This record gives sequence, structure tokens and C-alpha cells, in this order.
Amino acid sequence: MSGQLTIVGLGPARPEHVTAEARELLRSASERGARAYGLAHVRELVADLAPDLDVRALDYLYALPGVDRPVAYQDLARMLVRRAFEDGQDVVYIVAGSPLFINDAVLLIRRLCAREGHPLRLVHGMSFVELVLSRVYWTGHRGLQLYSAWNVARDGQALDPAVPALLCQLGEFTAGGDALDTGGSTTLLAELRDRLAATLPADHPVTVLYSSGRPDYASLARQVPLSALADEPVPVYSNLWVPALDGPDVERDVAPAADGGLS
Repeated sequence: MSGQLTIVGLGPARPEHVTAEARELLRSASERGARAYGLAHVRELVADLAPDLDVRALDYLYALPGVDRPVAYQDLARMLVRRAFEDGQDVVYIVAGSPLFINDAVLLIRRLCAREGHPLRLVHGMSFVELVLSRVYWTGHRGLQLYSAWNVARDGQALDPAVPALLCQLGEFTAGGDALDTGGSTTLLAELRDRLAATLPADHPVTVLYSSGRPDYASLARQVPLSALADEPVPVYSNLWVPALDGPDVERDVAPAADGGLS
């Protein structure tokens, strides 16, 4: 039975970050009655870009009792591939940012399609990294460590304190299945703070960077001492800039927002 599967990256936040290819795909998907899927923050942005496109919720997969994230990603990937290539449907999976950047569900879909010989179209999107790096002064002289916050806080990934680090998805692992819920973010932040405190002093400056979210997103950067990292919740897909312990002073500074957002 024939079908098709398309993965669309919307970029990190506001409508102006969406590519022309993605806009055209959303329009054509609405016209041909494609079966579209996305999380809550994606649905908000699509509501502005393509109000006639019905985007089915996926948040429930992350809130099923006894189901952890890796299992949810596997279930999501299998479900979308099955809908497209066993049920013969026109399936569009819409994601924030770049589909290829730290998205386990997309990775699993790509592997499944490659293994089973299914065609897969990728519509690329701008990643959050450009927005994050616009709020700091990364020299590049010592390289860059790039991990999910989960990798450090819960998987035991050790960081080299002599190299700056960008830790992404600070608010990803919150309570419930709603990707916009920030209520549980301080739990992960506290775990991350304690892991970083093993090699960095309590007063080491770290910067929380908000790089994606609702369509009214504004570029925000909040610098705090490491000891205060978990004092306030953060939005979904926030990131953490950790300058090197003895690195260039400029990498400890916060750059002004180029888009006029608040500092």
C-alpha cells in the first residue's frame, strides 16, 4: 500500500524563522488533507502559519504511566511509519528546530525507513544554536562541548571544566506530557547544578538562554551563579551556557539581544 512520510522542521521559535520550503509544505499538506502530527508548542506555531491544517497531538505519548522517554520515542517512530507505509496515509510529522538536531524520534524514523526501504522527505529547519550563540561571545579557541542537559544530569556524562559547554533542552523533562509545562524543570536543574558543582565553584557564572518556544518568543538570557541555577523554572527548550573555568573573560559576558528582546 502506498503512502508518504514527511518530517518538517519549523525552526526554533517565531514565524520568521520558518523556511519558505516549510511554509509551502504546510500549505500543501492542508490542501491535500495530510495527516499531521506535532507537540503542543508546534501546534501553536502551525496555528499561525497554516490555520486550516489540523495537527494531531502527540503529547499523550510522553505522559503514559510507566513509559519512559526512550520507549515513547520508539512508539512514536513506529506509529508514524506504520500510518504512512502500512495504512497508506500521507503523514507529516512537524517538529521544532532542525529535525536532525537532538531529536531521538526523528533519528528512529530515519533508521526505520532506511532499514525497510521506505522513502522519507526531510524539510530542514534552522536549529536553535544560532540563536543561543547570538547571546554569548564564544571564541571557539577551546572548542565546545554540546550535550543534552539530561546527558549530564542523569546519564552521568562528565564535562571538561577547561572547555566551554552548551547544554540544551533544560526544560524538556517536565511534569506530565505537555511540552509547554515548566513546572517540573527545577528538578532537572537541581540535578544538573549538583553535577556541575563537582568540578566548578558555586559562584561560577552560567547563563540560561531561551531559544525557542511560543510564537511570541523573545530572546532572553539570564546569568546566575551556578549555585542559583535551580532557583527559578525555565521554559521548554531552554539552554545553558557554561563558560570554561579559566577561559577567556569575554566568554563570561552576555551579549545584547539582536532582535530587541529582553536581556
